[in-house]
Amino acid sequence: MENNTHKIETPQSQEQMLAEILDNSRKSKNYMKWQLIITIGLVVIPLLAGVIIIPIVISSLTTAYSGILQ
Repeated sequence: MENNTHKIETPQSQEQMLAEILDNSRKSKNYMKWQLIITIGLVVIPLLAGVIIIPIVISSLTTAYSGILQ
């Protein structure tokens, strides 16, 4: 029978663990910030552009085809 022994790492000091937790939380915060920026870029900006561009396109189409529609 084989004896499966795992190498047990020495426990880190509490300060090292807190520093690691702080580093991971900063990385997570940065990730969430960029996720919000990309979401705004991909959702909100096209919606605002559509609100501005659609009326211009509709007015140009109605003036171009006004003779046909009457």
